[in-house]
Amino acid sequence: MNIVIVDKKEARVTTNNETLVVDGQKIPFRLIDTLLIMGTVTLSTKDVMKLTSHKITVLLLSSNYKESAIITATIGKSAELKRKQFQAAPLPIAKGILRKKIESHIRHLATHDIKVDSTPYQSAISQAEDLETLLGVEGSFSKLYFGHYFSFFPKILHKGKRSKRPPLDPLNAMMSMYYTIFYNIIAIRLLAYGFETGIGFLHKPFRSHHALASDVLELFRADINAFVYEIFSKKMLVQSDFTRKGGVYLKYEGRKKTWVAFREFLQSQEPRIDEAIAEIRAML
Repeated sequence: MNIVIVDKKEARVTTNNETLVVDGQKIPFRLIDTLLIMGTVTLSTKDVMKLTSHKITVLLLSSNYKESAIITATIGKSAELKRKQFQAAPLPIAKGILRKKIESHIRHLATHDIKVDSTPYQSAISQAEDLETLLGVEGSFSKLYFGHYFSFFPKILHKGKRSKRPPLDPLNAMMSMYYTIFYNIIAIRLLAYGFETGIGFLHKPFRSHHALASDVLELFRADINAFVYEIFSKKMLVQSDFTRKGGVYLKYEGRKKTWVAFREFLQSQEPRIDEAIAEIRAML
């Protein structure tokens, strides 16, 4: 995935022939398949249509990560795949996703010399007879995991627990921001392959929620958490990079500091995203 990130104040984005123009800087369409826009950007409907006609997906993300929109013309038409989604038994697939999520988080803790025995959780997953029981296992493990994870950071960066909608501290702000971007990128890939993103297995569909993207995201949360740790351990961000307005969010100036590193991280995960999607397809 060739992603271009436009996060500027009062930026003007236009197209010229087969070129994207951002405040005078030109980027050929052939080098882009996804355009992520944050900040205050002017982009006309005509230019959006031009981008989608060249199979470039536009991802819009609000500065507080609460709202996002995908504009794409690259939706795969696979009736057979959608039929398989409708007919698939959700519990076995949900169990497979949760097993992998727990193992990836345990591996992450191990990099900090924290050992967790996965046996009780894997046994509980095997014995679960419904989704509610499975979600209970996930909740129990998440409480243990985050109890360790927050201990990796200075207390000035967190309140010791996971918070979202809104995030209440810098650490949760970064997790929420990156989870949201990954969720949307995964949804874009699922749409391109022809999946019905509203049909999830571990997550239930709700309004415009891409439940299947949330399913796949579970396989990447531990890696995202590790990246967030790297951002703070290298002091790329400090407390003053965040604002408190109805929650805690990364300021524009703070986002500028991290986009290059995040783009490299995202690119390193792209092959795994496609592999995870292929595994979901194989389970149908």
